[in-house]
Amino acid sequence: MNNNQNPNVDLFASFKTFMSDFKNAKLIKIRAELRANLTSLKAKIKQKRRKFKDNLRNSAFCKKYFNKFSNAKRKRAAAKILLEQDKINYYSWKYPAFPQKNPEKCFIWFVPDWANVWGGGHYTLFRFANHFANRDGIKNIIYIYNDTRRRDSETIENELRSAIPNCKLKVIVDPNLLPQCDVAFATTWQSAYDVKAFPYAKTKFYFMQDYESQFYAYGTRSMQANNSYKFGFYGVTGGPWLRQNFESYGGEAQNYIFSTDKDIFYPADNGKVRDKVSKIFFYGRPSTERRCFELGMAALTKIAKLYPEVEIVIAGLQIDAEMPFKATLLGNLSLKATGDLYRTCDVGIAFSGTNLSYLPVELMASGCPVLTNNGPQTEWYCNNENSMLADPVAASVVEGFQKLYDSKELRQKLVTKGLEKSASTSWEKEMDKIYDFVISKLDN
Repeated sequence: MNNNQNPNVDLFASFKTFMSDFKNAKLIKIRAELRANLTSLKAKIKQKRRKFKDNLRNSAFCKKYFNKFSNAKRKRAAAKILLEQDKINYYSWKYPAFPQKNPEKCFIWFVPDWANVWGGGHYTLFRFANHFANRDGIKNIIYIYNDTRRRDSETIENELRSAIPNCKLKVIVDPNLLPQCDVAFATTWQSAYDVKAFPYAKTKFYFMQDYESQFYAYGTRSMQANNSYKFGFYGVTGGPWLRQNFESYGGEAQNYIFSTDKDIFYPADNGKVRDKVSKIFFYGRPSTERRCFELGMAALTKIAKLYPEVEIVIAGLQIDAEMPFKATLLGNLSLKATGDLYRTCDVGIAFSGTNLSYLPVELMASGCPVLTNNGPQTEWYCNNENSMLADPVAASVVEGFQKLYDSKELRQKLVTKGLEKSASTSWEKEMDKIYDFVISKLDN
C-alpha cells in the first residue's frame, strides 16, 4: 500500500465496486424478469387485439346496417316522419267531387311504390289483382298512393307486364284520375287511412300480409297501425295467424294459404336429398328487422367455423359490407333464379319475426330442408314434420343445423313432408277462394 494513500479511500472504492456489481446483478435479474413479463404481456395484448379486431369487424358490420341513421340522416328521417304524420290522419278526400263512373265492375288497390317488382308482398297482391281481372273481366287498378319515382302509368304497366303473365292491370299515379269503384283494397296500414277517406268505393277491404304494427317499437306508428285494423274493412289475410289477429279487432276476414309457382319451385331428382351437406342458403335482409338478419349472422359465424367446407350463400338484398366469414352474396334475384338456387342447396335458413316469409314455403317446394324459428307466426305452416324449428338464439340455430348436417334421414323426412305440404294447395285455388269471399261481400 502506498503510505501516502488514504485507507478510507480504498475502502470506499471497494464498497462502490461491490454495490455496482450488486446493482448490475440485480438489474440483470430484474431485466430478465421484465423481459419475461413483457413477452407474456405482448402475447396477451396480441390476443386481445386480435379478439378486439374480430369484434370490431363484426360490430362495424352490424353498425352499418342496424344503426340506420348518421346525424345528417337523422334529420332527413325526422322530416320524413313529420311528412308521414301529415298524411296519416282522418281527412276528407280532396280530389274530384265527381269522379269518373265505371259501367263495369272495378277494384282499386291502394299500393305503395316498390323497388323490386318481384318482392314477395308486392308480387302477391299483383298476382291476386290480376287473377281477379282475369276471372270475370273486372277492371283492376293499381293506384300508387306514394309515387316516389315519378314515372308515368304506361312505364309501370310495362314493368308489371314483364313480371306477370297475361297481365291486365291498369296503373294510376294521379289521384285525380281515380274512378268510382266497387271495391277499394288497403294493402298497408298507411294506405288504410287513404282508403278510409276515399268516398267512392261501395265496399272496402284490407289485404293484410303482415302484422305491420309489430314493425315498430310501441309508439305512434305502432298504435296508428293497430288503429287501422278497426276501420271496419273486410280482411283478406296471408294465413290463419294474421286472420286471428285481424279479427281480434272486431273485423271479419278470410285467409289464404301460401303457395308457390309449381313451374319455378320444384325439387331436383324427385326430392331425393344429397348424401352430404355442402351448401347452405340464408335469406339475408339487413334492412328488414323482422327477417332476423343479426340472428342469422351470429349462427352462420359459428357454423362457418365448425364446418369450413360448407359453402354459405346469402341472397335477398344487395350487401356491400365484408362478411365476418366466407360467403357468396347474390343480392336480389328473380323468382326463376331463386328456384334454380334452392335446388342446389342442402339446407335453407329463413327467419320470420312476424308473419311467415314466403322463403320457407318456396324452399320446401324446391326440395330443400328448411331451418326456421319457432312461434305461432311460423308454425301455422312450418312444423316439426316439415321443418327444423329453432329457438331465436344462435346456439339453437347451430344445434338445428348440426342435426341436419349429421342425418341424411332427417333431411329426407323434412323434404318429403315439405313436398306433401306444398302439393296440398295452389295459388289458383287460394285466389279463387278469396275472390268468392270478396264477391260475396260485394253482393251484400
